[in-house]
This record gives sequence, structure tokens and C-alpha cells, in this order.
Amino acid sequence: MKVFSAWLLGLMVFVSPAPAAPLAIPSTHPLTVVAEFYPIYVTLLNITNDAKDVRVANLVPTTTGCPEDYQLTPGDLKLLSQADIFVVNGAGLEGYLGKLAAQCPNLKVVEASAGLELLKIDGEENPHLWVSPSMAAQQVRNIANALIKMDPARAGLYQKNATAYIARLQTLGQTLREGLAAAPVRRIVAFHDSFPYLARDLNLEIIATIEPAPGQNPSARELADVVNKVRSTSGSVALLTEIDAKNPAAEVLSRELDQQLFSLDTVTGGPMDPALAKEAYFHAMEKNLAVLQKALRVKNSGPAPTAKSQP
Repeated sequence: MKVFSAWLLGLMVFVSPAPAAPLAIPSTHPLTVVAEFYPIYVTLLNITNDAKDVRVANLVPTTTGCPEDYQLTPGDLKLLSQADIFVVNGAGLEGYLGKLAAQCPNLKVVEASAGLELLKIDGEENPHLWVSPSMAAQQVRNIANALIKMDPARAGLYQKNATAYIARLQTLGQTLREGLAAAPVRRIVAFHDSFPYLARDLNLEIIATIEPAPGQNPSARELADVVNKVRSTSGSVALLTEIDAKNPAAEVLSRELDQQLFSLDTVTGGPMDPALAKEAYFHAMEKNLAVLQKALRVKNSGPAPTAKSQP
């Protein structure tokens, strides 16, 4: 996993006041805020809901998925050069930000994961916080606080929207926990490192992760080791991958263990229409709950509940 380098610290404009370079954007200035990728786009749409003259754009195409190996295009650099604020996930997810220092020197960068307690996998920080409703709520708070300081003219609306959105995420987290409280299966095999925060929320144990690095398939030996680990584990184990992920190793493991493979939505893609995108996280997680109830063999679970739309 890539980590932030020293140049990023120079690039970032922190949200504490600085007399030589005021952070506050003039109240009459139309605001363009760019989200690094889809989960942040969804969050920004909710925080800026009904804000006049605020445009929210998305950088990484939804077809890309998680932007761990993303490379900036000339179009991306043009968009960012015209933007006021760029909101990134942080936690080591980005490997492309170096080009911005020279080409977008005035761009304000907000790191949604700044100051949050991160899980480490093999000594490296796991950046997939947004897959967990509880961690997503903390990212919402970070982003809202930054926008409030940078754009005080709209601070009241940002605070109101963020408070409502955080409350919905907390309710969603409780719904997921209650929906899986009686699950007899609590151990899972994951095919990427996207699920640790969600697993922690739901009191699930990840006994193995198949993909050694993003886009890298395991060796035959590594796959055999996972098969042996699953077979030697007491009780049942669920096999989880990401929706639309192309992972031949997942299919091999599924056949070898004669177990169904279940796919979860990590919300890295969805509708771009703002009205639909604002609800995308809840719709995806409601579907994930239904999938997890099957994977973890919850009996008589019934249909997944539907979150109320934001007023």
C-alpha cells in the first residue's frame, strides 16, 4: 500500500487558520469541490445538499473501482486546476498526488481519514474505511469540519447536513449489527483487504485474505495454504469477494472447497445523478446485509430493511 510522502504534506492546506494564507473562501465565490472517487462523491453530495453555487465533481471513474493504482489523466489535471477543494480518502490510498504539487499549487486538499485510528494489515495502514458505516461517519465529520472552516458562509448548512447524514450512518450500522447478531458463521475469507473495518463493526473474523496486493493473484502455494486453513478451521467459513471483481483465484477456491462465493458492494461505483447518488451508500449496504445473511447462514432473516430517505 502506498503511503503519503513528504511532498503531500507540502501540498495540503490544513484547516487551521494561517494569517499569511487565509483558508476561508469568499462568500460570493461559487465553489467547486472535487471528490477523489465515488464514496467521497456520495458523502460530499450529502454534506453540500441544497448549498447554493456549490458544484461537486468526481475524479476517478466509477468503472475503476478502488483507486489504489490510479494514474491521473490530462483531463483530471484540468478539472483539479479549476477546483477549489479536493477531498481524498487518505490513509495511504493515493499514489498519484505527486503531479498536483506543481500543476495545482493553490488547490486545497482535505484528507478524509486524517486523525482517525486505522487498522494495519501486515504493518501497512488499511485505507478502506468507507466500507464501514461507523468509519464512514467519522470521515463525514472530518470532511464537514474542513468545509466549515474553508467556506464559513455555508457553515450552518454543512453542519446541519453532516449531522443528519452521520445519524443515518449510525442507524445503518446498528441495522447491520442487529441483522447479523444471530449469524452462526462468524469467520470469513476475503479476496481483497476491503473488509477489515466492516468485519470489526459486525464482529466477524477474517481468517485469510487471498489477494497479496491490489490486482495481484495469489500463487498456487498461497492458495493451497488458504484451502488448508479453511479445512482445518473449526466450524463454517464464508467466502466473500467484491461485486464485479475479476478474481480467478476466488472461483478456484470456491470450487476447491465446494462452497458458494458471495459478493459484497464496496460502493466504489454507482449512479452519478446526485439525487440517486445521495442514497447509493444505503442501498448498497442494504443489499450487502441480505448477502451477508445468506453467507453467514442467518435463519428466517426476511427481507433487508430499507433506510429512510434523507429529508
